[in-house]
Amino acid sequence: MKPSQIALIQWEPGDGISRVIQHELEVLGYAVQPFLWNQPPPAGAASVLSFAPYGKFLHIPKKLAQLPPETRPRFIHWNFESLPNLNLPTPLLLRLGALRSWAGRLSDTSDSILGLPTHRPPLSSLRLRANKYKYLGDYHYGWQHGWIDLLADISQVFSQFHQRLGVGARYIPWGTPPEWHADLRLERDIDVLWFGKRRTRRRGLLLDAVTGALRQRGVKLYIADGIERPFIFNEERTAILNRAKITLNLLPRWYDPALIFRFHMAAGNRSLLVSETSLAHNPEILPGMHYAGAPVEALVETILYYLKHAGEREQIAENACRLVTGRLTLHNSLRALLDALNEETGG
Repeated sequence: MKPSQIALIQWEPGDGISRVIQHELEVLGYAVQPFLWNQPPPAGAASVLSFAPYGKFLHIPKKLAQLPPETRPRFIHWNFESLPNLNLPTPLLLRLGALRSWAGRLSDTSDSILGLPTHRPPLSSLRLRANKYKYLGDYHYGWQHGWIDLLADISQVFSQFHQRLGVGARYIPWGTPPEWHADLRLERDIDVLWFGKRRTRRRGLLLDAVTGALRQRGVKLYIADGIERPFIFNEERTAILNRAKITLNLLPRWYDPALIFRFHMAAGNRSLLVSETSLAHNPEILPGMHYAGAPVEALVETILYYLKHAGEREQIAENACRLVTGRLTLHNSLRALLDALNEETGG
C-alpha cells in the first residue's frame, strides 16, 4: 500500500522543528513532503500539518479552503505558542483576539482595499504586536469557518481553555526527538546552565537576580543568552547539556508553557531541570519526580540544595530521561496526533 502523504509546513528554509517532525513521521511510515508556508501545498497530499506557528498562520488553511472539497487535504495544526494572560476576563480575551486576527487578515490584503492603509499607524503597530492575541483569534476564526480539521495544543491548560469555548482542541503533548539527546559521558563540570533568549523584562531581571546570587556563592555558571555567550543549538547544545548538572528554567510570564521545551532539551541529557513554579501544562511531567520546581524566592536555595545532594539530583534526572526516551517521545506524540485526526475526520 502506498504510504499516506503528509505535506509538512516549514516556517523558514532548514526549519529545525520541521526536520525532526519529518524524520519521526517517516519512521511512522508516512511519505512527507515539506513546503514553505507561503508556497502552494504539494499536490496529492492527504493531510497538511502545521505547527507553532512562526508566521501568518491563517494563510495556510485559507488557501486550502479554496480547493475543491474532493481534493482538499485535511488540515492539522499543533499549537506551541502561549495564550494571552489567562487572568483577563474571557470575553475580553476573545474580543481582543478577534480584533488582532482581523488586523492580521486585513494586512494580508491590498492596502487599497477598504481604504485602510495597514502600513501606517495605528494598524501598522497593531499588526506587528500582540501575537498571542492573534493566535487566539486566528484559531477561533479558522475553527468557526471550518478550515481546521484538528486543532491540537501541547498544553493541557490551553486545550481545555479552547474546549470551554466550543473549539474542539485536543491535548497532544510535545515529545522528545531522538536528535535532542545523547549519552556523551562527559564530566559534569558546569553547575548551572542557562540557554535561550531573555524575551521579557520579567525573565531578564529574574535571570540576573538568580545568577548574580549564585555567582556570589561560587557556583559555576554557563550563560548562553546571546549576550554573555552565543546561543547554543543542535550538537553543541547537547554537549553542553551533557556537562551541566542543572539547567535553569524561568518563565517569560507566569502562565507561559516555557517549561515544556526546556524540559525536553534537558531531560534526555540527564541534566536536572530546576524551574520556577509553573502551571501544569503537561501533567505527565511531575515536579519532584521529573524536575525540581520552586517559587521564585526559593530558586537559589533549591539549586544549591541539588548541587550539594548529588544522589537526589541524579535520581530525578534519571526519572526524566526515562520519561522522554520511553513514554513522552516525539514518535508517540505524532502517532497520537494522527490518531486524533482520524477520530475527528472518520478516516
